[in-house]
Amino acid sequence: MLCLVLALSIRKSIKSTISEIVTGAGQVKAGLLKTRMDTRSTHELAILMWTFNELVNVQEQQTAEIERISLSLKQEQERAAHYEKVKQHFLVNMSHEIRTPMNAVLGFARHLQESLTNKEQLESIKMIIKSGDHLLVTLNDILDFANIETGEISFVCLPFNLRDTIQSICMLMESNARLKQIGLSYTIHPNIPDSIYGDSVRLTQILLSLTSNAIKFTESGGVSISAKAVSNHDDHIVIEFKVKDTGIGIPADKHEKIFNPFEQGTNHMKRKFGGTGIGLSIVKHLIALQEGTIQLVSAPNEGSEFCFRLSFLKDHAGKDWERSAHNELCIVSESETGKGVSVLIVEDNAINQLLVLKLLQKRGYQTTVAENGKIALHKYKNEDFDIILMDLQMPEMDGYETTIHIRNMKRGKKEVPILAMTAHTIKGEREKCLAIGMNDYMSKPFHANELYEKIQTLVAKKETLA
Repeated sequence: MLCLVLALSIRKSIKSTISEIVTGAGQVKAGLLKTRMDTRSTHELAILMWTFNELVNVQEQQTAEIERISLSLKQEQERAAHYEKVKQHFLVNMSHEIRTPMNAVLGFARHLQESLTNKEQLESIKMIIKSGDHLLVTLNDILDFANIETGEISFVCLPFNLRDTIQSICMLMESNARLKQIGLSYTIHPNIPDSIYGDSVRLTQILLSLTSNAIKFTESGGVSISAKAVSNHDDHIVIEFKVKDTGIGIPADKHEKIFNPFEQGTNHMKRKFGGTGIGLSIVKHLIALQEGTIQLVSAPNEGSEFCFRLSFLKDHAGKDWERSAHNELCIVSESETGKGVSVLIVEDNAINQLLVLKLLQKRGYQTTVAENGKIALHKYKNEDFDIILMDLQMPEMDGYETTIHIRNMKRGKKEVPILAMTAHTIKGEREKCLAIGMNDYMSKPFHANELYEKIQTLVAKKETLA
């Protein structure tokens, strides 16, 4: 009888303990991590209850750590989002402040080029334009370096003379080489045609960066640039470029590293020669985006040779592509004028006002200037225009707000074509302009023919819809 009572007592104790554990597990499952078992019991199940408590302790600690990490990540995300906004704001302002004067420099330089006849003066103005174009491309790449890495940049296909391009690069670099008392030469194989189609500005950027680096790391001897056709087809030609120097050379284990952003061969090179280390990274991406590859042959104290190949259209194929791509609107001839077309120029920068006025008046356009959006609205309410050239960043009222006001006007006034002419080149700016009702977008600095073409296209489209 005693054994039966003892057995029933033990059974009841076990059942109570298991029930308590099941209840506690349910509470933990529901998220009540403060749940604990009473381990004061002396029977063996107390060990199970103690183990349960230890598991819940670990779970509670892990949950607290996850919550801490989650909160930290959230704070980091908020901080990163804030910094991204600050960066974008900085880049927008930086782009505007640099590109606005560059628009005037390049615009007036090209305007002056058309009137010069002296050979020496023409060479000088060409160097100014070449340098300005290179500076502008480099500026764009620095302002939006992510676009290069993701391939979100565009290339043009225009005719150019390769000999003139490489000769210009040597002229730009000649003073640097002379200061270091080293030679600078170029060789162009006669199997390359006088006129080929491609992006000469991007090619200049690549060769200029490689040549500048070669001169920087060469203390004696010289630097040479060469170009020859290695593959000749009916419609295109593949050209191999080499930039060779007699400089300090690069160890084999650093050949890949130097193409990484913000990297140089060694810390000693960085200290001695300076530089940001993004030049070769940009070069590699620009070549890769044109379906080319760059190779390096180099060893310490034996100089370096960078070699890459790019494809270019031949003259007849380039002309066919140009006609189909631009539908005969690529180049506006001198005989085509803007006679009878009235243009409202909304621009706060006096130099850029003067530049646009000269370009448009040269083609016979009727021009009116407004220094900001408020003045533009007042003038447009009292006078009709065939097209409005709208700057974006202006005092009093910017181009965005002005455009929204115009698009909310009565029928007959709100349909006027609006062309954004802006130094804002941050990704998404074009889409933003089109979304609020602008008809097209043109970044500064611009070419005169591009301006004439866009005005012609927008005015013609308006007349078709009228």
